[in-house]
Amino acid sequence: MTIFAKKTYRLLPYGQSDFATIRRENRYYVDKTMFIPALEEFKYQMFLRPRRFGKSLMLNMLSAYYDVDMKDDFDMLFGDLYIGKNPTEERNKYLILKFNFSKVNPDPEKVNDSFNDLVLLTLRDFAEKYKCMLREGALDEIRLQTDSNTAFTELLNIVQRSGREVYVIIDEYDNFANTMLADNESNYKDLTHGDGFFRLFFNNLKATTTDNNAPVARIMISGVTPLTLSDVTSGYNIGMNISTDFQFNTLAGFTETEFRQMLEYYRDATGIFNHSVDELIKITKPWYDNNCFSTDSVSQDRMYNSDMALYFLREYIKNDGNIPDRLVDDNIITDYNKMAKLIRFEKQFGEKTSLIQRITTDGEIYARVKTTFSLKDLTSYENLVSLMFYMGLLSVGNHERGRTLLVIPNSTVRQQYLDYMKKSYETLISWKTDDNIMNDLGYNFAWNGEHEPFLRYIASCMKETSDNRDFIKTGEAFVKGFILGQFGTNLNYYLAHSEYAHGHCYSDLYLEPRLDTPYAYVIELKYCPKSSNEKDIDDLLAEARIQLPKYINDNGLQTAAKDKGWTLQGIIMVFNGWELARYEVIEH
Repeated sequence: MTIFAKKTYRLLPYGQSDFATIRRENRYYVDKTMFIPALEEFKYQMFLRPRRFGKSLMLNMLSAYYDVDMKDDFDMLFGDLYIGKNPTEERNKYLILKFNFSKVNPDPEKVNDSFNDLVLLTLRDFAEKYKCMLREGALDEIRLQTDSNTAFTELLNIVQRSGREVYVIIDEYDNFANTMLADNESNYKDLTHGDGFFRLFFNNLKATTTDNNAPVARIMISGVTPLTLSDVTSGYNIGMNISTDFQFNTLAGFTETEFRQMLEYYRDATGIFNHSVDELIKITKPWYDNNCFSTDSVSQDRMYNSDMALYFLREYIKNDGNIPDRLVDDNIITDYNKMAKLIRFEKQFGEKTSLIQRITTDGEIYARVKTTFSLKDLTSYENLVSLMFYMGLLSVGNHERGRTLLVIPNSTVRQQYLDYMKKSYETLISWKTDDNIMNDLGYNFAWNGEHEPFLRYIASCMKETSDNRDFIKTGEAFVKGFILGQFGTNLNYYLAHSEYAHGHCYSDLYLEPRLDTPYAYVIELKYCPKSSNEKDIDDLLAEARIQLPKYINDNGLQTAAKDKGWTLQGIIMVFNGWELARYEVIEH
């Protein structure tokens, strides 16, 4: 029988959001309590971040800090943290009423009852927890209620008469609403418009803040996008959206410094690291980092997705200091697949190039991030781009002269774009590559440098779409998007970069090796309409012969290839309509 030694270091809090449990079990905690004084400047707040960025843990930290019932635990929970040494006057002052709407069943046939039951259960738990601070019989009165809105109003009246104040916290406010919107727009409208129960809930919440000696002193709402709250605006319009405020750019997630400190701790505590901390930062940064949520923070810290960072570290330790084969948590992929349904409002590959196609091939887009927009506004370009920003599909890259450049933040998100593109092509042209063939040819492409069979196979598959009108209309964008899409799920040996900067030049497609893949590829794609003649094709080939060596001979790329032992391959592909007319390898 194997005897496992007891861990002598702090366990990772991967998958855990209970602040009190993390602290009591002495798990690793990245201190975010220094934000509390700034948060107290806003009484009613909305804080939005993509999924798995540590929002729930942040809310539970606030709950523990302000809960009057946890006053005796303050030193144990906060003593060695920033706020423990610099407490505010409001510590342990409030009764905490915390809702978690991720538990609501989004089935249209069940959502009303599910929401009603969840709110009732939350109110009863609240009355039970604080029964000694409320008037006698309050708990029994709430238990008798079967309508959540009536119970909510009655309970808050009881609190008001007790002279107490409530801090309302709502976690994942839009979780079930987003699911409903992704599945059926009509059901979502029923939820958020007219006399929908969700709208009524926010009406009641607002009412508890407006009277003299109002019982609700503070509100913190977290979610992913402002869409749902915008659609219930007439029911709730008092919240300050602090999501893009530079003060709170690093409130959720990890800065590089925070992640580096974590790596250093586990390096020293476990003694099993086979890589330096700098090497691990270099490996993880392209996959998990580069999230920026404020135009005023572009030159400051960018954020690691905390779930991704913890996943990597867990797998690295579990594998005795070896890099895990899978750098992306399956849970993250599931989340992005769910969110992709929300951008179904653009599926156009016809006369107007798809927005997703454009972002995937360019890697960036200029747009203004809107702080509020409703469902009916999603036909607007900037509102749809803003929705993608809040979902984590875009990040602030730069902001100057009043223009905001939004970029794909990292390789994890880029892989989701590529997968989305691939599935979109499959849906729109009813065709896809053969995965078995792709796997075999792709392996030889990556490990043996046999590029021509692989790329010609992709080109032959594109030729099969020759009767598809959409392909003819979008031309070069379709060619680039189709080829890029093959590196989303079919071929995981590379990071696929479109419009990648080599010095001051930008290549169409740069395949950066991962998993010790020995061959790196820079591909220049050219396209001319089917009506073009041989001279037109040869002119494009000549143009590519001038451009491609500039990319291949870039000092940064040459240095990376030398350091990592890559063999660099430069390839030109010129398409005449849907046919590959020229294929050429550039020696360097």
